Amino acid sequence: MNLPAQSEPVPSAAEAAAAGAGAAAALDHLQAEQAAIRRALQEASGRLANSLRQRTAVAARLAVILDALPLAVAVVDGAGRVLQSSALAAQLAGLEPGGLWSTFLARLTPTGVADEFLLDRRCLRVQQSATPAGETIWTLADVTAAAAERVGLERERQLVALGQFAAHLAHQLRTPLAAALLHAGVLGRSALDDRQRPQLEALLDRLQHMQACISHAFDQIGDHASTAPARIALGPFVHGVRAAMAGLAARRGVELRLDLPEGCGEVTGWRVPLEGALSNLVDNAIHFSPAGGVVALAVEPGSDHVGLLVSDQGPGIDRQLLPRIFEPFVSARDGGTGLGLAIARGVVERHGGRITVDSAPGRGARFRIDLPRQPAGRPA
Repeated sequence: MNLPAQSEPVPSAAEAAAAGAGAAAALDHLQAEQAAIRRALQEASGRLANSLRQRTAVAARLAVILDALPLAVAVVDGAGRVLQSSALAAQLAGLEPGGLWSTFLARLTPTGVADEFLLDRRCLRVQQSATPAGETIWTLADVTAAAAERVGLERERQLVALGQFAAHLAHQLRTPLAAALLHAGVLGRSALDDRQRPQLEALLDRLQHMQACISHAFDQIGDHASTAPARIALGPFVHGVRAAMAGLAARRGVELRLDLPEGCGEVTGWRVPLEGALSNLVDNAIHFSPAGGVVALAVEPGSDHVGLLVSDQGPGIDRQLLPRIFEPFVSARDGGTGLGLAIARGVVERHGGRITVDSAPGRGARFRIDLPRQPAGRPA
């Protein structure tokens, strides 16, 4: 038997109105929550934007401060990568953000002074400090001038000691030599036979030669400010040095070449010490040259300066010794005193010039003396 289907109850108008009101209230609440979320997001975004602006401003101020510092600064992370560097760090050492700190360290050469290293032609003081975040702040100071001054003071101290030693040695040598000359002179006024007279004259000649050699040697060390400089014709001057050294070159089987352009002109200075300085360079070049080698003595004339060059084909100068080659008591020769090049530099510098060397193991050495035509402070 089929029963009639029952129909769903139809809500009344009041119930429908109540349901609509509830839905509207829920929608209003949802929209209010959405608005609150939007406001919160906007406020958070504003705070983040403000924080970013502040951080950007702080970073910009720090960058300005870093660039204004007299020290070069680099910040390195725990992995050894440069995070930040000042403009001076980029200028002095080529440090840029993202670069490896180890690459920079590999370019440094220790100087023997704590925290000081050579980078190309500069002397840098490199120091570090750690941060709580595990980063390292490195500072680099260019102390090239201070290092040069320190080296100059040490050199002056050594030269003073050398001068005191020379004065003492000169007294010890000249006193007995003068006595020997005096006694030889007295002996010369006595009656001597034909066999004794030539022997005495030879003795006097050798004693006088020894006296001249001693005076010549110590004249190179002494101060020549008390005597007036004289004009020195470069042609005869260089020819004289070559002639004086020709015998030594021949004995060692070394060819001594001279490159002397015409019209070299003159320099003004003290001839004896300049001859000693140039002769010392030629003597060293001959000593270190192999038999059959060539030592070249050349002149490069200029309008205001003149260059005197001595080149050899010897073994060259060790790289460790090269920076100290002009210091007193430093020598590459077996049994050498280490005074010749120090004296030569002193002589050249007293003339307002400079002496330099270019050498490497296996390719000989090339010494150069640059002299002004006229000593500084003297009218032409």
